[in-house]
Parts: sequence; C-alpha cells; structure tokens
Amino acid sequence: MAANEHKNLSDINRHNPKGFENATNETVLSKSIGTAPTNTDGNLVWQNKSLMGVTDYKMQGYVTGATNYQYGEDIADTKSPFEMAVDYGSSVVSSGSLSPTAFFRIGQGCVIPQNVNVSSISGWLTSNGTNVVTIAVCKITPVEGIATSVTPIVIDEIQLTGLNNNSMLVRINESTITTATVSAGDIIFPMVKEATAGSSIYINLTVQTTAF
Repeated sequence: MAANEHKNLSDINRHNPKGFENATNETVLSKSIGTAPTNTDGNLVWQNKSLMGVTDYKMQGYVTGATNYQYGEDIADTKSPFEMAVDYGSSVVSSGSLSPTAFFRIGQGCVIPQNVNVSSISGWLTSNGTNVVTIAVCKITPVEGIATSVTPIVIDEIQLTGLNNNSMLVRINESTITTATVSAGDIIFPMVKEATAGSSIYINLTVQTTAF
C-alpha cells in the first residue's frame, strides 16, 4: 500500500490541488482567515498573484504649480522633504536631465531594493486652482562612480483637474502603468506640473509594487 501513497506517485498520477481547475490564471493557493484562536481553521483559496510580495512606497509633497515640472528639495534643505520647488527646466520629462547630486538628494526619492513591477499608483491631490495638474512618477538608474546627468524614465504620468479648493480632494487611482518594470537600486520620485502656473497643489500618493 505504501507505494500507492500520494507522495510516492509519479507526476502523471498526482492530482492537482483542490479548486485548481476553476482557479483563474496568475493565482496562487493560500488559506483564508478563520475564527479559531489557533489560527488554523481557514479555507483553501486561490489568491491573485499580484497580492503576493507587495510593497508600498509613500510620496507626499506640495508645490506652487508651474508649467515646467517641479521636483522635491535637496535633503540638506530645511524645506525638504515635502516642498517641491526645484525647476526641472522642462515640461517634458524626456527633454531634461538630472545630475546624480540632484536625483540622489530629492526628498521624496525612494531606493527600490529588488526587481519589481509597479502595479498601481493611488492617493489624493488637492489644488486651489482649476487647471490640469500632471504628476509624473519617474525612475532613474544610478551608475556607480559616474557623475554624468541622467534623463529620468516616466513610470507613469497622471493628469487630474483641480477643484479650486484645497479642502476638496481629487482621487488618484491608476492601474495602467506606462513603464512598470523597476530594477533593484533604481530611485523613484514624483514631479508635478500645471497647465497654467500659480495654484497651490498638494499630493499624497502610494506607489505599489510587486516583486518578480
């Protein structure tokens, strides 16, 4: 009988886990939350793969809107990390560049520790104007020992319209990402521009990533 035990069967004779045939693609087998104090009475569930290995990166700041992109103050500045008042010099990300001194010291910059895909960008924006505001979440791949300026890559640009009141929030809810792949060691950070300059703009968002 021992030869017929499941652990001794060859691959072609082993059955798939419970629920496998009806589980949707890109899911993994997990166990739901139960009610017993032993934490052992949950049920088998097929959970979306995108929920595994999730990391969130928070980005928050404020800016007086300008038609060129603005990014966060140097970490040595007392206005860092929240004020975004450094002029990128262009309204198009691919038309400008940042020196290592600049992109390394951006207050809202986050170093990504592993290879990931950006799965969503969510949060809120407020503006005391009614102009279109564009948030660009960017990445830069630093090179050790090189002082050359680098052009950021846009992970995603999000356009929102201000509601003419900084007490009225505009939802950020982006799941279609332009350039989702981010490599270990990359620095990600936000930049903000406005169709017509002058509004006081606040952003509070989370970039969610999944490892691969």
